[in-house]
Amino acid sequence: MATQETLHIGQMIKAVFDESGMTISEFARQIHLERTTVYSLFERQSVDSIQLAKISLVLKHNFLSDVEEHYGLIPQAPSFTIHLDNLSPETVLRLADLLKESN
Repeated sequence: MATQETLHIGQMIKAVFDESGMTISEFARQIHLERTTVYSLFERQSVDSIQLAKISLVLKHNFLSDVEEHYGLIPQAPSFTIHLDNLSPETVLRLADLLKESN
């Protein structure tokens, strides 16, 4: 459902993070940010798409899909689902690196 209301991605990330059971330190380490930067991330209305992909992998929540749905965007290519439950943090970070390399 598309809406004209601006999405506040930082608040969405914070809500999912709060439910994750992760500590700020653990989350920051996994997404390669300083703890203080993570706190400022929660205040941001927008986030770089590569960073958002990494956050999605670490928190096991597809924020990119949330953005698409919010703004009524239609993906240009077929999407696929990766089940992250059984992946190690190293694998998740490698997937994020591959996403970055593909751009």
